[in-house]
Amino acid sequence: MTQANPNDLETRKLLVDGVQALLAGNRAEAQQLLLSYVDRDEMNEEAWLWLSGAVDELDDIETSLQNCLQINPNNARAQQGLEWVARQRTASV
Repeated sequence: MTQANPNDLETRKLLVDGVQALLAGNRAEAQQLLLSYVDRDEMNEEAWLWLSGAVDELDDIETSLQNCLQINPNNARAQQGLEWVARQRTASV
C-alpha cells in the first residue's frame, strides 16, 4: 500500500476538499476527490472512512470500510458501518 507524504499540501487538499464536498452533499465530487486521495495514500484510515460515505454501492462501501479496518482494526465507526452493510444485504434478500 502506498502512503503519501503528510507534508504534501496538494494531496492533503484532496482529503480536505473531499470531506467538505461530502458534508455539503456533493457526493459525486467527494467520491472523485477521495478516490484521488486514496490513490496517493492508501494508509489513511480517515480517508477510507469518509470515502465509505461518498460511494453508492454496498460493495464499494464495504471495501472502503474493510480498508479502514485493515489499517485500524479497532475503528468503531468502520465496524458499525460494516454491520449496517450486513443489515442492508439481509433486508434486500
